Amino acid sequence: MNAKLELRNLSKSFPRGKADPIHVVGDFSLHIKNLEFLAVLGPSGCGKSTLLRLIDGLLPADHGHILMDGRDITNVTGGEGRGMVFQSFDLFPWRSTLKNVEFGLEAQGVARAEREDIARHYINLVGLSGFEASYPHELSGGMQQRVGFARALAIKPEVLLMDEPFGALDVQTRDILQNELLDIWEKEQKTVLFVTHSIEEAIYLADRIAVISPRPAKVDHMIEVPFERPRHEAIKSDPKFLEMRQEIWQILKSGVQV
Repeated sequence: MNAKLELRNLSKSFPRGKADPIHVVGDFSLHIKNLEFLAVLGPSGCGKSTLLRLIDGLLPADHGHILMDGRDITNVTGGEGRGMVFQSFDLFPWRSTLKNVEFGLEAQGVARAEREDIARHYINLVGLSGFEASYPHELSGGMQQRVGFARALAIKPEVLLMDEPFGALDVQTRDILQNELLDIWEKEQKTVLFVTHSIEEAIYLADRIAVISPRPAKVDHMIEVPFERPRHEAIKSDPKFLEMRQEIWQILKSGVQV
């Protein structure tokens, strides 16, 4: 199968001194199609965030391979076609919106005038024109997350990795940003791997949903989302949507031991 991103038998453990290591990701395999929006859904602590950090090169894999367009990028840091959006925003508090968005371009050695033009384009795309000189503490949580979007998009990644980007936001802001994300995704034509703990969010946003087992993380179920695009909030009250939500909840509940 041709895949934009392919994970082959990926494994990751963390040492615990004299105790046995914690096996977080175990023999994990997954194919993500080009321009697909794939959601990763699983119980808290199952290894979803660790998985994204392995893909982004922020953590080294113990075993297995990560391939992009067939090219092995396992343990390769510095982007290599990937952009990351974090739940905690992770903005530099001493840098303005413009300078935060420029950061990845600056690290790549892009000339000042060019990176400023690119940063302004993406600031405008996420609806933050007029806030270029603002610092993170002057922005709401939703606005800070928009800066995170713009920063990730500015390096023009082929694959956008999103680690529960709306998890720290209130319900109203989260719903607004879900719709804005879909708009941006359709305009930018990116492959997206989106980690979430929200069943409703996964169904609303994704083409497919990978339901992950409790750790060590493995793909437990792959689910096709049947709703056409563009998506509208009305589908959240569709009987098929509610039935699908309940089915996924039963899958998650059956895999969790209290």
